[in-house]
Amino acid sequence: MKSRALTLVILSSFFLISFSPAEASNKRTSAVEISSPKLEYPDNQSKAFSEVDEFYNQLDKAIYEEYENAAFSMREKISFKEAEDTKYIFNVKTKLGNEKTENPSTPHIHPNRQVYFFGSFHQNEKEEWHKYAVIDAETKNLLLGGNHYHKYENGYE
Repeated sequence: MKSRALTLVILSSFFLISFSPAEASNKRTSAVEISSPKLEYPDNQSKAFSEVDEFYNQLDKAIYEEYENAAFSMREKISFKEAEDTKYIFNVKTKLGNEKTENPSTPHIHPNRQVYFFGSFHQNEKEEWHKYAVIDAETKNLLLGGNHYHKYENGYE
């Protein structure tokens, strides 16, 4: 009986030494690091970037330009995770719609990545135009964007 107890003590101490929680944790961490893809746009929330109006004025107008004589324009510096909420606010303010959409699948962009949101709305008596862009603060690359055109049908004419 004493030999079994001694054997159990020796084996349990062997397992405790071989598989300590710290080592197991390190092994899991390294396995996760190896299997997870590297982000194309990593977290940059600790970096400082220019104010939104200064960024817009320096922005290549081929990437984004507000409508001339826009009825409403929106400029915001936000984190990427706020992009869909900001787009929703823009759509509500310009009466384009009030349905919230899911965040697009963008596994290569960290949610805390700093970006600029620009939205512009123009209308006249017969037509209206909406457009928006989400631009990376660091690389100045267009990450998301879209536009919408709508023609009014006046039933009284």
